[in-house]
Amino acid sequence: MIESLWILILVGVTCSLVGNLLVQKQEVMVGDAISHTILLGIAVAFFLVQDLDSPWLIIGATVFGVLTVLAIEVVVAKTNVQNDAAIALILTAFFSLAVILISKFFANVHLDIDMVLLGQVIFAPLNRMTLFGHTLPRAMVENGLSLLAVLVFITLAYQPLKMRLFDESFARMRGIRLLTFDLILMTLVSLTAVVSFQNVGAILVIAMMVAPAMTAQLFAKSFVSLLTIGALVASLNAVLGYYLAVHFNVSMSGMVAVASFIVFCLAFLLTRSRVAA
Repeated sequence: MIESLWILILVGVTCSLVGNLLVQKQEVMVGDAISHTILLGIAVAFFLVQDLDSPWLIIGATVFGVLTVLAIEVVVAKTNVQNDAAIALILTAFFSLAVILISKFFANVHLDIDMVLLGQVIFAPLNRMTLFGHTLPRAMVENGLSLLAVLVFITLAYQPLKMRLFDESFARMRGIRLLTFDLILMTLVSLTAVVSFQNVGAILVIAMMVAPAMTAQLFAKSFVSLLTIGALVASLNAVLGYYLAVHFNVSMSGMVAVASFIVFCLAFLLTRSRVAA
């Protein structure tokens, strides 16, 4: 079962990194929308290939994640609808269509709504693959690669990324292509959500994106410390949630989400007490 903990930590760290970027862009709910609408991409891809282990499911889900962002931007640009309303519109439309497809055509397939919302991280180590002569859980390998992709992006684009997130006007003056950055970021968010929610569910994906980032903001003094503290908090949330779930025999994903909220509340009270003192 310890492999389930490592999977939770990998998911948490990856989600916290992209979640910090979304929080700074003030587009957290876009991540929530993506974590739900990628289900439609998975359903459509499975309908075509009929294989739950096919890489086309990840590709299809990632594509639909990007399409979600584009659809939201089109609705906002072409109508008088505000951003939050557009997110709600696209999220409910795509997610509802995915639910209909799954309930209608995939009733006998392990692609049900309970798995989608809460995940089955405790069973993730059973699905294994061989890598460099070692047998590892597929989820651990996929989430490790996802984390690597996010780290490479942040490292290579660190300075332009900071300008994009904290001073959009200055970024435009420096000739940074904001649309390109946004598309790459949303692609990474989609990829992270895809490989994560198969194991931990959509609810925990958005919790891991938001809670560590919000907690890190209470303490961070720089962009590096923001990302670092967020990753550490995500790891702490995963460990606490894992052992509490084992102790109380409840859903690991649900308990990690609850632990994330508790840690944020404690951090908030700690910072408020310091200010009051």
